[in-house]
Amino acid sequence: MEGSKAFSVVDVFSRTPYKGNPLAVVENLTDNLSDDQLKLITQQFNLSETTFFSHPTTPKADFKLRSFLPDGKEVLGIGHNILGAWWHLAHNGFLNLSSPVTLDEQTGTERFLFHQELGTAVMPVSISRTKSGSAGGSEITVSIRQARPAAHNIHPDPAALAAGFGLSPRDVELGGLPSQVMSTATTRHLMVPVSSVEALNRAVVHRDGLLAQLKAVDDKAYGLYLFTPVPQGAGKDVPVFQARFFSPGMSKEDPATGSAAGPLAAYLYKHGHLNLDSGSARMQVKQGLMVGRDCLIDLVVSRSGTEEEVDVDVVATGAQVADGRITVPDPSLKFN
Repeated sequence: MEGSKAFSVVDVFSRTPYKGNPLAVVENLTDNLSDDQLKLITQQFNLSETTFFSHPTTPKADFKLRSFLPDGKEVLGIGHNILGAWWHLAHNGFLNLSSPVTLDEQTGTERFLFHQELGTAVMPVSISRTKSGSAGGSEITVSIRQARPAAHNIHPDPAALAAGFGLSPRDVELGGLPSQVMSTATTRHLMVPVSSVEALNRAVVHRDGLLAQLKAVDDKAYGLYLFTPVPQGAGKDVPVFQARFFSPGMSKEDPATGSAAGPLAAYLYKHGHLNLDSGSARMQVKQGLMVGRDCLIDLVVSRSGTEEEVDVDVVATGAQVADGRITVPDPSLKFN
């Protein structure tokens, strides 16, 4: 259809349709959409994020990605917006999956390496494909290393922070952990430890209160990540956390947030709540349960150059729930 673009909606961080975090992925291989058109399309989908893929501007990359929030803010962090786009590219035949860089003969898992252009950075993307079932199907997994996480300000008033979300000061006490801003690339989120799943589910976050608390700690922060550990049964050696994410740029609670889960892993290590004695560790974050979703974010944390620094790989799968074409906005239309 003339004047339209192909799109898919992918549920990220789940293999079950309607249980992952929905992402709209839009083809822009002609790279002819203006910023206003990109933002208008994003606003039309009104999902937590929409990602557009086009040919790269550098021969070092395979695709260029741009991702936006419904309020028009461009996102450069690595979360479901990027992982889901690569899952879409692999699932829908945009990638050459004929020459794996490694093959695990025991599991039949093939691993492929690609590169993405995101902002001014070019970074590697690992795609794994494992055959599943007698029908010859396969499961696709995407793994991307985030920009190295960094720690920033600690919230100066935990009592006011708790009250801003309908909680008591005791609700935001967890093993001496502070409420602290963490970042990866340009993405900064406020990590807030919560004492229990019950308190986590009781939190009520409104945009004005969220803006006030983010401004109180860091005027560059634009996300809130409430989290708490989930008790595991015997034999469960992977720590699991449950989380909720809110941003003033999103119209509702985000079902899964890789750009916050990665910094959370680094935060837990920094404050002595994640053991890296063997050099690396795996952890998981459950998210989206309060909004009818059931997302699972896998994270691999490893030591980097110094004792203080770590690298975080975020791992995701997906499920396609829709595809079609969306009309390109008239070039004369302006966003907001």
